[in-house]
Amino acid sequence: MKLSSERLAVLHSLRWSAFFLLAIACTANPRAHAQRTVFAHYMLANQDYVSSNAGSEAVIASYQREIRQAQAIGIDGFALNAGGWFKEPRYILRASEMFEAAYRLHSNFKLMFSADMCCSNDAADVEDMVRRFANSQRYSATYYQSNGRFVLTTFSGSRLGTAFWQRLRNDLEQGSNPSQREAHVALTYVSEVPSNAPLPVMLVPAFFWGGETPRKSDIEQALTDYTHIIDGAFYWGIAGVPGLGKPPDQIPSSQAYATALHRAGKLYMAPICLQFWGANKNRYYEYSGFSGMRRLWMDAIDVTHPDWVEIITWNDFIEGTYVSPIDDPAKYPLANDLGNSAAPPSTLRTFHSHRGATELLAFYIQWYKTGAQPAIHNDSVFWAYRTQLSPLSSKGTQIKIYGPLATVLYVTANLTAPAVLRVSFGSDVKSLTLPAGSTDVEVPLLSGDPPSFDLIRAGRQLAHATGDDPVSATGPYPNLYYSTGFMRD
Repeated sequence: MKLSSERLAVLHSLRWSAFFLLAIACTANPRAHAQRTVFAHYMLANQDYVSSNAGSEAVIASYQREIRQAQAIGIDGFALNAGGWFKEPRYILRASEMFEAAYRLHSNFKLMFSADMCCSNDAADVEDMVRRFANSQRYSATYYQSNGRFVLTTFSGSRLGTAFWQRLRNDLEQGSNPSQREAHVALTYVSEVPSNAPLPVMLVPAFFWGGETPRKSDIEQALTDYTHIIDGAFYWGIAGVPGLGKPPDQIPSSQAYATALHRAGKLYMAPICLQFWGANKNRYYEYSGFSGMRRLWMDAIDVTHPDWVEIITWNDFIEGTYVSPIDDPAKYPLANDLGNSAAPPSTLRTFHSHRGATELLAFYIQWYKTGAQPAIHNDSVFWAYRTQLSPLSSKGTQIKIYGPLATVLYVTANLTAPAVLRVSFGSDVKSLTLPAGSTDVEVPLLSGDPPSFDLIRAGRQLAHATGDDPVSATGPYPNLYYSTGFMRD
């Protein structure tokens, strides 16, 4: 029987739909997945470079700068952390400015909300933030959708219980419990009462099932309660020492999340982090420069095969997790919420640039998305170091340290061929012979002027650079933030 072109088209569509469903199920083969997506967690309480009272046009331009920076390394979108809404309307204003920035760029950069349930948000707040933008004629296409459903993630929230999340989901999908408030603080495009039209929702929360480093049994038990409510889950796995091999190593927890969720037919979003210093809680987890981030990436690439990845964070300066290339957040105290830092918010050279992490991320993001290690076409060297030999302060602040804290400079080299790296602290020079490929090494850290770096092959200097920050023996405030940088030939 000869089929019409219309029937052939339908069969072709069904064949590819079946292939797609099979691909989602085949978690053992990372290449069988649909397109992998990378987000960065963006703290709306912070904004690089421009103060919030500079006027919306200046803020929008600043947000566009950050979007370009993120998109240039392969990040597909921001998960916007909203720690408040109607009780803290600054979040509504900043969200509207961020959406306008992405809208004007027309670069297919996506935004979604991470409802932070730590503090003042309730169901009406979360429902309004989703409706105000997902139901907006102007911004609906900018809001991230997966298979036609608008994605909502969270920070915490499991303490509210299953009934809360089921009701919130039902409200959004059925248009019940309508949002009825205007938001005059927002840009005019979204300042009126939002549409309450039903919204298909994809709920991917970051609940702390079993704590910060849960076991597989913790996650499986929680899934029995939430399986009919959520579409997937995000593991907020930063309070750990990647690859430590014993608690608090978060990699086994990430593997437990992936196994439990994929077996249940749910999506898994895995965490990537540069470092974590809970400066406001006096606890620090050692990631050993970029090697901890490498371990998280390689676990995602080789073992857990997450559907999505979220980098924690783009701009949480207090916790040191930021991968934004900002020079020094304290230079912009009116733009950033630095009130919980160990030093007064205006103290310069406490925070440092993480531009080295920004640049290195492009390598891993490409690897994750393609499933194949990227070819190295140019020699690159990345470094990270703390700027105090004794990271604690002269005031004797007590900080709980997890992991192998060492007085070293951390180097990651991506080389096309073997080369010699010379690291100089004044007249003290260390020479390292490095192989081709991607390698992590350590060099003893010395106090004094910023370290300098020279990459040499066959007697020819390929690249030279100097770190941003000097190193002191100690300081008036504890400082565990990395100073990072990079150079290329």
